[in-house]
Amino acid sequence: MGNSYKFILFGLTIIFISLIFYGFPDSPAPWFDEGINLGIVKSWLKHGVYSLEIGPSEFIKERSLLITTNYPLLLWIALSFKFFGIGLWQAKIVMFGFLFIFACLFYLLAKKYYGANSALMTLALLITFLPLYGNGKSALGEIPGLTYFLGGLLFWESEKKWRIFTAGLLFGLAAATKPLYLLLIVSVAIGELWIFAGDRKSNYKRWVLLASGFAPPLILWLYTLLPGQLSFDYLIKTWQLYSNPYNIENTAFVNFLRFFKESTPVHFGLLFGAFLFSKIFVKHYSLKKFEVILLAFIVLNLLFYLKTAGWYRYFFPAHILLFMLFPQALAGIMEKFGVLNWIKTRGSIILIAILAVVQAIVLVVNIQTSLYLDRTPRQFAEAVNKIVPQGQGILVIDFPEIVFLLNRDDVWHYLRANPHITFGRDLFAANQYPAYVISDVLPPGNKYDIKIDGGKYVLYERKK
Repeated sequence: MGNSYKFILFGLTIIFISLIFYGFPDSPAPWFDEGINLGIVKSWLKHGVYSLEIGPSEFIKERSLLITTNYPLLLWIALSFKFFGIGLWQAKIVMFGFLFIFACLFYLLAKKYYGANSALMTLALLITFLPLYGNGKSALGEIPGLTYFLGGLLFWESEKKWRIFTAGLLFGLAAATKPLYLLLIVSVAIGELWIFAGDRKSNYKRWVLLASGFAPPLILWLYTLLPGQLSFDYLIKTWQLYSNPYNIENTAFVNFLRFFKESTPVHFGLLFGAFLFSKIFVKHYSLKKFEVILLAFIVLNLLFYLKTAGWYRYFFPAHILLFMLFPQALAGIMEKFGVLNWIKTRGSIILIAILAVVQAIVLVVNIQTSLYLDRTPRQFAEAVNKIVPQGQGILVIDFPEIVFLLNRDDVWHYLRANPHITFGRDLFAANQYPAYVISDVLPPGNKYDIKIDGGKYVLYERKK
């Protein structure tokens, strides 16, 4: 490894760390899903209840309908809150740790399977990808789940028993992080079947070790979600939520067209297309063992995305994994189809450098927008904490991030998790009008005046 390589690697590391800490702790601002996750941890530490508080000493009982990001992330945030206090920055530093470990594992895997140069190009593409910071710096499960997954891949191909068990354990933790990552179980099974098909001999001891590692995290995951009294109807509701969160139909074709019309899906399509093209026309279907698992998950994630509401976050895990596969695929294409010698030897490096620069430009242009940097939620919550006397009572409608940031115990929360699932009491329907309401619409009954107008967040005070 020459000095120029070390210099570039060092420079990329400094850029990555700088982007991680950019706008701390308001980049990105906490939002709906993150607010739920942080609220669960806050409730867990303050009251010993692993759920979301929706009123003084009132908690959501249907946890499987609420908790989508689970203990493999929330436990680390709880430890941070325990040592440093409950707050936004305390959660962000946990995510920064996951991001840094994720990038290191990404680099190490690429270097292990494709060499140092491909690893460097992979890292350059990764750290200039704007959604990495939108999804990765928020207290969400996407990056933590992938971190456990990549850690498992580092151990997976070993013949040593403790390494195989550790791989299974890390895969289990990845699957327990988010319901989406239950697809990893299928992906690993496909990888094992691929090995079996190639070797023509089964290895039951290996499978038992993997399953033994998988089992404890998944058993604990089930324990955190299932109620004391389990019913068949409850299981059906949970399955419906996991398989189709927004209970929508006929989205597959619309979402498929996005990969030809919208920039982020098109970007995904180009990366994925290059990998498939290289395997079909260059390497002639030659797949590394770990590539089988990655490819299986990418396809499964893509199929899952097609039936969702169409938000890019739903195929983000597959998208980010393609950065590991793309540089080597492009190098193979350039080597086979490059006409001039300099295209054969340097074409992939030049194209990846251009792509990284384009991604960096998109990042610089957009990272200061409100989607990636917004101090409003934290400042609004601080203003409410100062203005509203303790004990007056505040009803918060659909803003779990604000509930988390409010430092008080007199809060009721009415939460519409999606158009078909709500939590909390509708106080207005019961003709109850709390002293203060935080909402983005005027409460009914003409009983409130605006106290603080925070744009998206508005504090209403009941008329005297």
